[in-house]
Amino acid sequence: MFIKTIRKSTLTACALLAACAGAGAALLAWPEAAASGISRGLSICSSIIIPSLFPFLVLAGFLVKSGLSEALGRRLERPTRFLFGLPGSCAAGILVGFIGGYPAGGIAVGELVERGTITRAQGRRMLCFCVNGGPAFLISAVGAGMLGNVAYGGMLYAAHIAASVLLGILLRLFDGGKEATERPQAPALPRPSPAAAFVEAVNASCRSMLYMCGFILLFAALLALADGSGLTAAVERGLSRPLEALGLETSLAGCLLPCLLEVSCGSVEAAHAGAASPLLLGMTLGWGGLSVHCQVAASLQGKGLVGRGFFAARALHALLGGIFSVLLFRYVPVEAAVFRSSAEALIAPYSSSAGAAVALLAMCALFLLTAAVRPKEGGGRLPSRRPPRS
Repeated sequence: MFIKTIRKSTLTACALLAACAGAGAALLAWPEAAASGISRGLSICSSIIIPSLFPFLVLAGFLVKSGLSEALGRRLERPTRFLFGLPGSCAAGILVGFIGGYPAGGIAVGELVERGTITRAQGRRMLCFCVNGGPAFLISAVGAGMLGNVAYGGMLYAAHIAASVLLGILLRLFDGGKEATERPQAPALPRPSPAAAFVEAVNASCRSMLYMCGFILLFAALLALADGSGLTAAVERGLSRPLEALGLETSLAGCLLPCLLEVSCGSVEAAHAGAASPLLLGMTLGWGGLSVHCQVAASLQGKGLVGRGFFAARALHALLGGIFSVLLFRYVPVEAAVFRSSAEALIAPYSSSAGAAVALLAMCALFLLTAAVRPKEGGGRLPSRRPPRS
């Protein structure tokens, strides 16, 4: 057993070392591609992620930290128990998951668990259906920016949320609703004042925003390196025959990597996939991309909420979202010409600059640094300059 453990750790270390060496070699071989990917990631952060998500992160944090989520939970106790088999205290996290965007719902779930409002088991189940795209991204960015029609974005958002609600109901049926009667064993943390809760919410939101933008930049660079190195073309050639045998367009193979890795870049590719766009968009938005998964895992690190069930739920959400999107778009025919073929449409809804994104991220980092080194309570007094008495 001990020898097997050593072999496993050695193989893992060798694999990680090989991956790092390969990434370093790719950066040296195709530096222009990596730079263009970082630039594109900055555009995504400045034009979509920061303006559409940061306010919801602050709102979600303030709802939980100030105790308003408990009052909201008492109002929504019955529908929350009826639909999802969860107590009303989960209602705030579910609501933020429906309107906040990736990954505000997951962060809200983590806040509820950390404060002792809900149990860890309830948090795990909520996390499976509370990580969703928000209306700002689906309707404005995808609908207006990529598809050229706000109505199409609304249809995608309706299909996306319907899949999430159905997933939550299925999880309730699978678990038998046993978690609805559970109460947290640990006592809830003391409730701060509204001003302190607001400051804590902004602090946590800045930290989460840095996590999110960092992963977006990383995956945008990886996608650019895959294009520059010919990996995307190789995948497209390898999947062209199976897709052709299934009667699907071979151009769909080029959408595979972006749709799996990063939801914004994947949505751009899926938006100009012709007749298959509704299916691809619904599945891409339901899956969320490995970038969003990493953002959720980084934000909930140490809380024990992200496991295999989370990834299985993302795959099921992708399947349900694709089915609902196809059904909705069948009643409103979409011509292939409607879907834009340029990634520049991604930044159309918010005409911001990459420099503004860098400046805002730097301000967030400075704010976190200032908060980290501020004096602790009771220990922040300056030493007296008065000379000692003789």
